[in-house]
Amino acid sequence: MQEDQVCDYSFLKNGGEAGTLISQKDWSTTPVGDLEKWPDNLRTALGIMLASRVPMFIVWGREKTFFYNDSFRPFLADSGKHPDSLGKAIKIALPPEWQLAADAVADRIEEGVYKSETNIVSSVVRNGTFQQVYLTVGYSVISNNHEDTIDGIFATCIENSAIIPDVIASSSVRSHLNSVVMQSNAGIAQANIQGRIVEVNNRYCQMLGYSRDEILKMNLGELTHPEDLELNMKMLQDCIANGNDFLITKRYICRDGSIIWVNNSISVVMDAKGEKYITAIAIDITAEKEKEEKLQASEAHLQLLRDTVPAMIFYLDHEQRYVTYNSVFREWFSIKGDEAVGKTVMEFLGEAAYAKTLPHLEIAYGGQQEKYEMFAPSRMGVRRWLSIVYTPHKDNREKVIGLIVHATDITQSKLSEIALRESESKLRSAVEVAQLGTWSLDIATGISTVSERHAAMFGLSNTLVPSEDVRALIKPSDYKRVTEAFFAAQKTGSSGKYEAEYRIIHGLSGQEKVIHAVGQTDFDETGKALVISGTTQDITIQRELQLALESEVDVRTKELAVVLKELKGTNAELEQSNNALKHSNEELAQFAYVASHDLQEPLRKIQIFAAMLQEVSSKRDPKTIIEKIAFSAARMSKLISDLLAFSRLIQPEKSLQTIDLAEITQNVWRDFELAATEKKAEISIENLPVIQAVGLQMNQLFYNLVSNSLKFINPDIAPQIKISSVLVSHDDMVKFTNSPLLSVNYYHISFSDNGIGFEKDHEDQIFEIFKRLHVQTIFPGSGIGLALCRRIVMNHQGFMYAESQVGQGSTFHIFLPDLPSNQ
Repeated sequence: MQEDQVCDYSFLKNGGEAGTLISQKDWSTTPVGDLEKWPDNLRTALGIMLASRVPMFIVWGREKTFFYNDSFRPFLADSGKHPDSLGKAIKIALPPEWQLAADAVADRIEEGVYKSETNIVSSVVRNGTFQQVYLTVGYSVISNNHEDTIDGIFATCIENSAIIPDVIASSSVRSHLNSVVMQSNAGIAQANIQGRIVEVNNRYCQMLGYSRDEILKMNLGELTHPEDLELNMKMLQDCIANGNDFLITKRYICRDGSIIWVNNSISVVMDAKGEKYITAIAIDITAEKEKEEKLQASEAHLQLLRDTVPAMIFYLDHEQRYVTYNSVFREWFSIKGDEAVGKTVMEFLGEAAYAKTLPHLEIAYGGQQEKYEMFAPSRMGVRRWLSIVYTPHKDNREKVIGLIVHATDITQSKLSEIALRESESKLRSAVEVAQLGTWSLDIATGISTVSERHAAMFGLSNTLVPSEDVRALIKPSDYKRVTEAFFAAQKTGSSGKYEAEYRIIHGLSGQEKVIHAVGQTDFDETGKALVISGTTQDITIQRELQLALESEVDVRTKELAVVLKELKGTNAELEQSNNALKHSNEELAQFAYVASHDLQEPLRKIQIFAAMLQEVSSKRDPKTIIEKIAFSAARMSKLISDLLAFSRLIQPEKSLQTIDLAEITQNVWRDFELAATEKKAEISIENLPVIQAVGLQMNQLFYNLVSNSLKFINPDIAPQIKISSVLVSHDDMVKFTNSPLLSVNYYHISFSDNGIGFEKDHEDQIFEIFKRLHVQTIFPGSGIGLALCRRIVMNHQGFMYAESQVGQGSTFHIFLPDLPSNQ
């Protein structure tokens, strides 16, 4: 980097080779970061150090980054550490003989241990001769004026004629100050703790316009501007009391009454007697301050210029935050003052608008000027088109540190451009797609302009026709739907898109045609519809082919439905057959049990009683024994008879008849007339249906149920029987069973009584062959009645189950299909 580039940073001006090295070095990978982000107190300290002819160095931050000036460079040259020491940690940067100074700095930064001076013996080449020199290194703390933290250490190296102790006589301090640093570019003064000046260099006198004798009679406070005096005295008192050296920017009043600005470094040293002295190093920055004021004035003039330009102008920093903007910005976004300052683009515009601008921002922050057009973000509250230009603002290293943004209102030109583009689009459509007709309607006049192909498609005699004439060709059955869609596309706030498929009657041939039309409405800035234009296509042949294909598909679908229905019926029959086979197997198992157990019991008794008759010595009454043999034979005969009746039901009759269940139950009740009268029984029959069934089996079903209800009664309560029926849809039948069903509705017949009931655990056992819940002597019977009932219901492709509570009666649920009369 050349000297003119160094001057871009005022604190590096007159910095010599060290200033150039600092400006050229890439600091982004070091603890101090990019040069343009360095804090003011570091810049000020570097400005003082680089401008001085006294050997000085600065150590910055917790990482103890090392800086030095040209006067300190000879102490590094012999060890080969120049220029590599710049930016390194102090213990690496300094030669071994300087480690005492490195330790003192580290102790001050890390531990807070204060040491004002260190004596160093170092080697240096002068006039081609290798020499040893003796130095006193004084330390000053660099801190932020608003905080108590230590930001860095400022070290000043004063050469002595011989090895000197850590604490020196005050006269020696003043003599060294006068002899060594008198020629420094910085103004240097020393005063006692009362502020009385005891030594100055020539530069200090020149800056203020006083002679040396005049200044030695003055106090430091007399030279300080009254407005800066209070802060200066407060910091000075802290420095004297606590050893907190400081840097301050303040104003001096010169002998001629003029005012100069200085960066002032203040530190305290102590002599051998313990006397404290104030050392002030001042660098004149008046020229920089004047430039700053001129810059502020220029900024005011620039703001005035920005406010007079009829465009929105604003500046974004490297974090996309608004820094400044003109009055047009405030007017367009309806904000006051600095409301947007400090906000990011996303925070100010909102996520939706930011997402549209982000790709353009990324290009500009990448270093390229970006120009684009966009519709105004909703934050503006006004419908307008903007032309936006992002111009990157770069530092001397070509790094983008901000954007200058210029936006102008191009709404009128944009509307003209849209109109031209629509015209070109229509022309391209007509040329590129020969099978399309084009049309355009001027909404204000109601006149449609159509292409030759469109006119031929509709049978129009002209290409310029009233819109009503075109719509009149639409078939009445489609007219309402098409016109509603057409006018909906022209409403304010709509997308403006129009699409419809409809039939027309050709204006010349009278033939029916199928038309597919699409269009787009153009709106003005107020949202008013101006023009709607688009294309049409004759799709008659395509629709005829589609209808033919759909018809063929429909036929095939119906055929497939029939096949599927037949297959479904076959599957249902198979499932029913499997279910019937399952029940048959269960019943065969029950038959085997009866043959091996129930039939054996009366036969065993006959054999026993017969043996008794054969015994000569038996004392039993032969008549009684014969009666028992007869009873067992009768019992066996009854069991065989019941088994034969049940076996006949396993092979059901296939011939079904129309049976009135109400008539069946009434006839059964008449058969039990005597028993019912004797027991004062009552029956209620409601809504029993007429079904397709085997009459004899239906009679047997209800006969067995009525017989059970009159048999298993509570002797203290008159028997009451209720029989009713409801029709249940096929879909609702899933609530009652998981068994396969016919694809018909079912009658749900409920048979209830108020008898003795039975335990819930017996709800399935009561349907087993010869299964009895009571002993023969109490309730006589074979136990086959309910097994016959369930078999009869199964023969009719139905099912039944029972519900009961002991002492509360029982309810038998019978489900029979509602079959058509021909099935």
